[in-house]
This record gives sequence, structure tokens and C-alpha cells, in this order.
Amino acid sequence: MSDIIQSSTIQSRKVPIDSPLSFLVRPLEAGDAAAFEELCSTDPLRFLTPQMNIELFGFQGGVIRSWGAFQPGSRTMFGILLRYSNTVIIADRYGETAAAFAPLIDGELGVAGIRGTSETIYKLRSLLRRYHPTGVEKSLFLQLTQPPKCSDEVLQQARRARLEDLNSLAALYANAWTMYRSRINVASKLAETRIFVVEEAGLGNQPSQIVSCALLNMESAGAGLIGGVFTSPTARGKGYAAACTAALSLDLQASGKLPCLYYENPVAGRVYHRLGYEEVGQWAVLYLEKPTG
Repeated sequence: MSDIIQSSTIQSRKVPIDSPLSFLVRPLEAGDAAAFEELCSTDPLRFLTPQMNIELFGFQGGVIRSWGAFQPGSRTMFGILLRYSNTVIIADRYGETAAAFAPLIDGELGVAGIRGTSETIYKLRSLLRRYHPTGVEKSLFLQLTQPPKCSDEVLQQARRARLEDLNSLAALYANAWTMYRSRINVASKLAETRIFVVEEAGLGNQPSQIVSCALLNMESAGAGLIGGVFTSPTARGKGYAAACTAALSLDLQASGKLPCLYYENPVAGRVYHRLGYEEVGQWAVLYLEKPTG
């Protein structure tokens, strides 16, 4: 879910849902900041990812666009939808805004998947009309509130990446399958955020190569969202992913920030739990088939 795709213009609309409330869905603007903060305060961890996005990019701009679901006649917000590249992110309190947001998603172009709070995602599967779901995957949201449980021996395998690591990092992610990142993306991450890596010495006269990595998908004033955790298949089983994730987590904590992450892969989940990460939310990812009409 990485290609930038232009979307159609969506008008505000009122859509009935399967509860006593109906919602007005409209694009968010600067004047909605207080309503958004009030929504986030109802469950700070549940709304942490949308809050980080809005803090970094604003309600509307070149990176994301956002809509809110409001109770008609009031400024009370019940849910938020973000469009980022070809991905939609939805968060609400109990899944109550799924029916209101479904027509908006159907009106967007080039949506490949939806990540959201689990109640909302499972309701959306039967509500979309133009898009056809091809699968759904559980995605667990974790946080680390204590220093990572990692031995010094394992931790010392990782180091912070430098600009001169670009070629080796780009080569690693070029063969990372679903975690593929372009060289341009890797270069921007190196320049803008924190990346921790493990490298192995090359054979003979071959130079050392980076074989494992963890980076920040997003960093705000109070938290860092870890992602891009990948180890080359030939280097697995040596604790490298744990070393990179632990080192990055410690670096965030030293800055007074909360390390957090999502995972879908149970093998990765076991690594994170062993480090001391705790589950604080159940999300899901809904994959979509390109509409035919």
C-alpha cells in the first residue's frame, strides 16, 4: 500500500446506521481540532495512530486527508477516517461509524486496503458496495512501557544506521516481499528518522551487509510507531530482529517517547512479546479488490 493515487472529491453526507444515531461525514478542518482532541481523550491509546498522523501532517494536505463522523447539529465527533496513499485508516469507539464511512470509501479511487479498529473493519466487510473485500487480517497494537527485555549480548548486535548505509539498506528492502521499500523511501527514512540495523561480515573480500532492520513509520512528540522490521531469510534465528527492535525502542524511551507497533505475523508477535511489548488494542486490515466499474 505505497502508491500515491489521486482521489475523487467527496461531499458531506448524512448516512443512517444500525444504532439510534445517524452521522454527518465531512472533511475535517482546523476548527475541528477541539472536537478531535475530545474524541482522542475518550481512549488515548485507541486513537494514538490517528492523533500522531494529524499532529505531523494536519487534517488536510499532500500526505493525508481526513474526514470526521459527527452527530448532526453538534460538533461532537464519533470517528475519524484518514486517506494516506492507497490506504484508508478508520478509528472510532465501538464500530458505530462503519455504515457512515462506507459510502465515502466506495467513492474514493485506488483504495487497496483499510486498517482500522476491529469492530469497524468487520462491519465494513458487508457494507462496501463498489469495493470487494478479498481478505481480512487481525492486526494487534502493542506498546512498551518498560525497558525492553533483551540481553546486552543481543542488544549490542544492533547499531543506528548512517547515511552511508543506504546501498545496503536499499538492497535489503528491495527483497523484502510485502515489506518492500523503494530506494527513495529508504533514503528519506535515513535522512528524517531513526533506523537501527544489524550487519554481518561478508565472506572473503566481500563487504559486510545489513541483514536486519527496524525503523520508525511515524514519530510524534510523545510516541514512535515502529515498523519495517525485516530480517533476510539467510540470517534469521539469530536474534537480529529483537536486537533492532529493542535498540530502537530504547532510543525512543531515552527521548521520553512511547514505543508502539502493529503486527500481523504471529512469529513477529512472539519476538515483540518477549521484549515486553503488551497488547493494548485489536485492529484489523481489510484488503480490497480493485473495482471493475
